[in-house]
Amino acid sequence: MQVRAGRQRAVGCVWVCAALAALAGCSGRSCSGEGEAPLAALEPGYRAAMARARAWLDGLRVDPFELRAVRVKGKKKFVEQLDAYYRLWEVAPAADRPALLERIRQVVAITYEDRYHDMASLGDRWFKQDSTSYLRAALLMERLGLDTTRYREEIRRIHARLDGHMKTRGPHQRRVFHWYYKHFGLAEPFPLEGSLRDGVIARRLEPTKMKDGDAYALTHEVYALYEYGERRDIDPFDEADKAYLRPAIEALMRRYQVAGDPDIAGELLECLHYLRMQDSPAYLEGVAYLLATQRPEGSWDRRAREAKPPWEYADQAFRLHTTLVAISALTAVFERPMPPP
Repeated sequence: MQVRAGRQRAVGCVWVCAALAALAGCSGRSCSGEGEAPLAALEPGYRAAMARARAWLDGLRVDPFELRAVRVKGKKKFVEQLDAYYRLWEVAPAADRPALLERIRQVVAITYEDRYHDMASLGDRWFKQDSTSYLRAALLMERLGLDTTRYREEIRRIHARLDGHMKTRGPHQRRVFHWYYKHFGLAEPFPLEGSLRDGVIARRLEPTKMKDGDAYALTHEVYALYEYGERRDIDPFDEADKAYLRPAIEALMRRYQVAGDPDIAGELLECLHYLRMQDSPAYLEGVAYLLATQRPEGSWDRRAREAKPPWEYADQAFRLHTTLVAISALTAVFERPMPPP
């Protein structure tokens, strides 16, 4: 166990040293595995990474209906692009916001078309896949000051159908719907606020026994309580939760770096940030890892070391979510500090 932990720690140092060496134009040989580089040294790399990510997003076409036709979750991908832009908009200088908002208006233009509001006519499978994203898109548009009058009417139309699916949802999904229901003034079919009592964190699932879905559930239980970073002035986990979460997240961070998976690694980094665990070695390692795994054109791939055959929709299907995760985590780290609990 000690040998494995030491190897994983060394992997983290490699990412930190590589990122710092790239910034400094050095070979990286002088970087000691014992020291932790300051976050400020990575900030120029962050700025450059966000500029590349913005350029990639600007060139990405996301048509939810075209994607659905090739069995890709269209509305989910649409909201991932919108969410990525929203994260950039949140931290953009005032002078840059008008142009960014104009691009966002182009992205959300489809929500003012009749065909977008097809939730009432979808089969159950697609309805369940799309409904979380459908509500989130409306919430983000309102955060951006965009008109959602018609959108809210459509949400009220599918309220009963949303209720009918709620018992089939997992704990973190129910907790997020609690937030959305409250935001849109919808009555809950049963109490959703306490859904995380049945979650991964409450059950103290061992990291070594976690599958990818369990790790994903853990990060989204944290997201759900912090409302994807919108509520940063809270401290919802008790000391026992934190005593479980810190080593669990650290172990998972090493595991997904070794596996070449910036998707879950990015989510884990953002969770460390919200949990105010910036002193964890995994925090700086996670930042450096994300900066080191960005693709040259500006995106991040779900599996950084996994070769895939060319596919017309690879950007939307495989890279958009991970790019959103990286943008969200890195902007949180560098631009959305956590206040004292």
